Amino acid sequence: MAGAGGAAAGHQDAARDSAAAGDSAAAGDTAAPREQRGGGADLADPGDVPAPGPREDARARDLSPLTLTMLALGIIALVGVAVGVLAIVSHGFRPKTIVTYRPAAVFRLRPGECIDSAPNGLQVTALSCAAPHDAEVFAVFPLPVSSWPGTAAVQQQAGAGCMSRFGGYVNPQLRHAALAQEYVYPDQAAWRAGLRTVVCEVRAGSGELTGSVRAGTGT
Repeated sequence: MAGAGGAAAGHQDAARDSAAAGDSAAAGDTAAPREQRGGGADLADPGDVPAPGPREDARARDLSPLTLTMLALGIIALVGVAVGVLAIVSHGFRPKTIVTYRPAAVFRLRPGECIDSAPNGLQVTALSCAAPHDAEVFAVFPLPVSSWPGTAAVQQQAGAGCMSRFGGYVNPQLRHAALAQEYVYPDQAAWRAGLRTVVCEVRAGSGELTGSVRAGTGT
């Protein structure tokens, strides 16, 4: 009996051991999937950082091609506005220059007129040749029409033209008198405005003239 009881006890113990093993196996079977799912906080590795992928991917997906296009157009529009402002500032306030030319009074003189003139020779006052005066106009002629030839060329043409006309105007009795020739010619600004006139004047070597030096008029 004792042996049978021992065997029975052993069998029961074995049965209990077997049942316990089975319970342990069953418990192990149910725990493993839970660890794989990562559902329990006690099963997570403290060194792991949860991947933030799903939320960031959702934000990236929100930027559709249409949204990106609209953003690009907005940036271009802002750049265009900046350029437009710069253009207005740089061009809208640029001072305007209106070039006009009014010929000096000297260019309206005619041969035979006697004048007093300012030091620059351009401002003149016409008066009777019987009164003392600075100069008498003996010739007025135009230079050839061309592009601006330069100051030296204009001076040469003006001087030669006046010299060739002097002898035909002055009283022969005064050809050896102390007389001086002067001439007024257009500068580059007047030339560009279309003026080609040269004014030839005769003056006294010193002091003023009284009376005309024109041939046939006496002094």
